[in-house]
This record gives sequence, structure tokens and C-alpha cells, in this order.
Amino acid sequence: MEISTFPNRICFSLLFFLFNGFLSHGQQAYENNTQLNCADFTSATAGYLCNGPQKSCKAYVTFRSRHPYDNAVSIAYLLGSEASEIALVNNITDIDSIPSGKLIVAPVSCSCFGNVYQHDTLYTLKYHTDTYFNIANDTYQGLTTCQALIRQNPYKPENLSIGMEIMVPVRCACPSEKQSAQGFSFLLTYMVTWADDVSSISAFASSIGQVFGVDASSILEANELTSDLIYPFTPLLVPLKSESCTVQPGNFFCFCENGYLEDGRRGRICKPGSKGIPIKMLVLMGLGIGCGLLCIVLASYWLYRYLKNRKYLKQKERLFKQNGGLLLLEQLALTSGGSEKTKVFTAEELQRATDDYNPSRILGRGGYGTVYKGMLLNGSIVAVKRAKTVDRNEIEQFINEVVVLSQINHRNVVKLLGCCLETEVPLLVYEFIPNGTLSDHIHASSSESSLQWGDRLRIASEVAGSLAYMHSAASFPIFHRDIKSTNILLDEKYTAKVSDFGTSRIVPIDRTHLTTKVIGTFGYLDPEYFQSSQYTDKSDVYSFGVVLVELLTGQKPISFARAENNTNLATYFISLLEDDQLLKVLDPQVVREAKKDEILMISMLAKRCLDSNGRNRPSMKEVATELEGLRKTQLQFSQESKLQKHLSTDCENLE
Repeated sequence: MEISTFPNRICFSLLFFLFNGFLSHGQQAYENNTQLNCADFTSATAGYLCNGPQKSCKAYVTFRSRHPYDNAVSIAYLLGSEASEIALVNNITDIDSIPSGKLIVAPVSCSCFGNVYQHDTLYTLKYHTDTYFNIANDTYQGLTTCQALIRQNPYKPENLSIGMEIMVPVRCACPSEKQSAQGFSFLLTYMVTWADDVSSISAFASSIGQVFGVDASSILEANELTSDLIYPFTPLLVPLKSESCTVQPGNFFCFCENGYLEDGRRGRICKPGSKGIPIKMLVLMGLGIGCGLLCIVLASYWLYRYLKNRKYLKQKERLFKQNGGLLLLEQLALTSGGSEKTKVFTAEELQRATDDYNPSRILGRGGYGTVYKGMLLNGSIVAVKRAKTVDRNEIEQFINEVVVLSQINHRNVVKLLGCCLETEVPLLVYEFIPNGTLSDHIHASSSESSLQWGDRLRIASEVAGSLAYMHSAASFPIFHRDIKSTNILLDEKYTAKVSDFGTSRIVPIDRTHLTTKVIGTFGYLDPEYFQSSQYTDKSDVYSFGVVLVELLTGQKPISFARAENNTNLATYFISLLEDDQLLKVLDPQVVREAKKDEILMISMLAKRCLDSNGRNRPSMKEVATELEGLRKTQLQFSQESKLQKHLSTDCENLE
């Protein structure tokens, strides 16, 4: 649901905070079996709501031993726990083989992510049957949901393959305010299985309570159970005291901070910690010492506040200068025609968004640094680029990218949301583009690309349009200087988004070229620029021509798998085109789906873009116009074919 008006937004916000205030005193509602329908994205399938005073805590989950997860080490690896802690809780060793089906309790660290409690761990797909549904309900035995997996991973369900690494949000929870007041320190997520007798909820709660040393009423209240119907693969929360040991036939669990002891009269009990000073004595000592230190504490507090604030301001000023803040302000002032004001994020905002730069949030790494997936407080998914170093060249590229992107407002250019200058290395925040790069799709490891000919033609037209905009329609002309298939991202609808403007340059209106040190990627580099060090708009045209050839052939621009004199794709393609032997290099999917005249037109356009003499190359505006015209013709032909097929079917039915 979208709240479109300002008054509606105010009402929604008030209701949200009132609702959250109510939840902070309540328990967690038991889920039904909606999690078994992966298309159902109701809030219940996301996990337990953050309704307690703690944003992170220690929690426990249950897991039933099953090959290959049949010892403490393998279970800890799967759940992201510690083998030694699992062994301590369950009275086993790290390497003991656990009988199949035996109930095991594993401690996990539980944190509030967005508005849901979860424990993050990683899982690498090992089998062809590894779907989001099977991973959630079979591998993890219902400790996560397929809906949560789909939400928090960039891969579509139909695109999963062996070797992929996905993030698994394990369901957990922290005690509510009421539970803490009742003396409960932990919550255990107990997974209901087919083997559990759930014919009577109260009897079932009593049986679970006996295993973990808890009364049935606490379990019923913790889950707000009002129905006599519960389902397998669904969780029940079991509130636990901080120090307890339970021994039942076939089960032993000890939730002790310092391990447990054997007591002849009471059985196994938790080890006591070192005895502290009696409370009465502490009060007397506190009163005596407090009177003498009160004045010193007050004076120290104000001095500490003053020095801390002064140090914080100096550090912010130092980092602002170190990260090129002054240069950024100067450059933005010189190019005041930017499309939008760049937002400056705080270090805390981005640290929270990326879960303190959790390795499981990494989207990719490169020479520039690392890109993380993050979620802002408003729920927006973003990509956070974190520079690797703070040397002068990296800072200049960072400032340059902010300045260049502030001048661009185009649907086919990745949107810069803001930056952060308060950290040791600068950070850039972009819109999140979920479907990877164009290179990933046309150079896929599988035998054929997933991109159809119509998509390839549309992507080429979109990229050409964005470059034409930068060259001739932006506030100032912009040369990208690093056009390649890895810098073209694809969103959820496979719309192209040009990215990575670290080496781009804004060009004065009275200049036609830039004289710079030669930088770029071999295979895409304009040979004329390589020889003269003069970069022009036609240098971008050359790089785009290489991308066109990649779309036609599905091959990489530089490949030593080809013959020695054909390692460069551009020259190899042109020689085959001139010898009328294009079929040798064309992608089989292009040959099947595209018309011959379409292939020839794109090939001739690519050849013109790759002309060794930059003056003979077309402008990006001409390229964009030609591609858009070809695309419209192709769409019209496709629609006419569908209409003709439909009419033929109708005629056959009439006969």
C-alpha cells in the first residue's frame, strides 16, 4: 500500500509508533502455516517483531540432528553458532556423533534488523533441489521462511544454482519487557515437527515445558496461543530462566553461564559465580564514598562532556578535510546546475544500514573497494560503496563521481543518493540495482545467455540514450571514460543503468577533448586515445561499439581462448564482418531470434563506432537515434507477428 498524501503519512506514522508502543509490552503471536506459501509476503512470514527493550540478545534455537548435520561442529557451521557452546548446553563433545532425530539446542546472537529479530548466517547451495522453500523448511527445519530468504537475497527463486552463497535470516527473539519482569532472560525458538503430538495445545505446552524446565502457561502466554491448531515447520517461543538445568529421558540441557556441577541432593546445578559483597555492605560503602566523590564526579562529568564534544568536532573536521570535503564543496559550487542536492549521511546511519558492514552484506569487491547491501530506516534498499584507501587518487575519484552524478538526472544512469565524509574512508550511497551487471548475463557460465534478442536491443538503446544525454543534453557535457559491460547494471525489469563514474569528467562547453593520463580497460580503450592521450566524446563511442559487439557475440573483449591474432574481439569481429563470416562469432541465441537484416544493421553500426579514426565515428546522439528506430521497427514487427498468429488461430477455430 502506498501512502500518497502528506496528511496520510502523518496519520500512518502516528499509528505505527502507537502500535510499536503497544507491541513493546506484548508477546509474540503464533504464526499459522502461511510460511508454506512462498508467494505470501504478509508480515508474519518475516519473523518475530522487535517488541522488546533489547535490540540484541543471546537466544536459543532447536535443531534435530540429521546427516550431514549430526555433530556439534557441522550444526554450528550451518546455524552460524559456536560448536563449543552447543556442546556445553547439550552435554556432548564437539565431535560426538549425534543420533538422527535427537533434539539439539544451539545458542545464537539475535539482533533487530529493520523491525524484525533475526540471526544472520550464510549458506552455500549444494544440490539442484536447493530452492528457497527446501532450504527454509528442510535444511533449516523451519528456522527461516522462504519469504524471508527471497526478501533478503538478490537472487530470484528461478535463478538459484549450485555454488551460490545466500544469507539466511534465522528466526529468534529477545524477551519482552513483561517477560524480563517475570524473570525470563532468554527465548528459545522451538520448531514443531510431524513427530510432535499437538492434539492438545495445553498438553503439548506442558510436555515442552518439562523438557526445558518451564511451566506450560508461560509458553502459551509467550505465543498468544488461542487456537487448538498448530502446524509443523512453525516456531513456538519457550521463555527460559537465566540459570537452569533439566534432565529428561534422552534429553539434557543446561543454560548456565559458568557450566554445571553434580550435586548429590539436587542433581545437576549451575556453577555459582564468585560471591559478591553483601548488598547491605555495598549500600553503606556507597553512601560513605559517594559523599566524598560527589563534587569530583560532577566536575569531571562536565569536563568530560566538554572535551568529548571538542574531540568529536575536531575529528569530524579532520575527516571532512581528509575525505575531500572542501574540494567537493568547491566543485559543487562551480557546477551549481546539478539535478538534485546530494544528501550527506551520518556514519551511524550507514553503519546501521549495513549491519556494521557485515561480510554477509557484501555485493562485490573491486579495485575501488567494497560494495555493501544496506537498508535505510525508511526501508529503502541501497548499495553502499566503501573506498579501500584514502590516497589522493582515490579521493579525487570519489569527489569526481559525486560531482558528475550530481549533474545527471536520467532513468538509465544509476542514481546517487548521497555520501558520507565522517568515516576514515569516504562512502557513496546509490540506489540498489538487483540483477547484477550486463557482463554477468552475456558472459554467463551456462551455455547460453538469459538475455533474449529483444532485451539486448533495448539495453543497447538505453545505454546509447544515456551516453547521448551526457554528451549533449546534460548541464555540462560529460565523458564517461569507462564504458564496459561490467559498468552497466540491470534492475528488476532488466532496464539498463550506467554506473561507475569515478574516472568521468565534466567538459567545459568550449572544449572538444581532454588531455589526460591514459586510463581505462583494455579491450574497450579507444586506440586513438591510447596513442594521443586526447579523450573525446568519440572515445566513449568506441567503447560503446565494443559493448555492441559483446551483445552480438556473447564473447569477452579480450580472450586468450581465441587464436593469438584474434585475442582482441573488436578487430576480430571487423575482420569477420568484412569477410562475410559473421556466423563464426555470433551468439547462437542471436542467430535464432534476430532477423538477418537486424544483425547486419547492428554489425555495421558497431563497425562505424569502432573506426580507428575518431572523426569517422558517429556521435552518440546518432547512434541512439539509429538504435531507437531499429528497436521500434522490431517491436512493431513483433506485435504484427503476434496479431497475425492470433488471427490465424481465430480463423482455424471458425473453420
